[in-house]
Amino acid sequence: MLEQTARAGTTTTWTVIRKRLPALTSLHRDDESVLLWLVDDDRDQSEPLLSALVAVGDRQMHPRFPAIAEQLGVPAGHSSTQQRSTWNYEVLKAHQHWRHRH
Repeated sequence: MLEQTARAGTTTTWTVIRKRLPALTSLHRDDESVLLWLVDDDRDQSEPLLSALVAVGDRQMHPRFPAIAEQLGVPAGHSSTQQRSTWNYEVLKAHQHWRHRH
């Protein structure tokens, strides 16, 4: 689902994910981070973070993104400005990386 989101050049939210994947309806909020970490854990280090595509509201960085990125070896920075820049860059890279892949 996140690869489709990347190909479409958009982001998604947990609300949308739960609607499309009903099995995740009972997923506890604390486990969302674990699931997003697992999505990217086995990626090639040159690939962008698909987990960055899970946003809140109208395309706003998910508050857990900085911690997830750091755990995956992508320094997100300490200031909110650095973290938003890192998030924006990862979203852009994901869109570019997946745009022409099937």
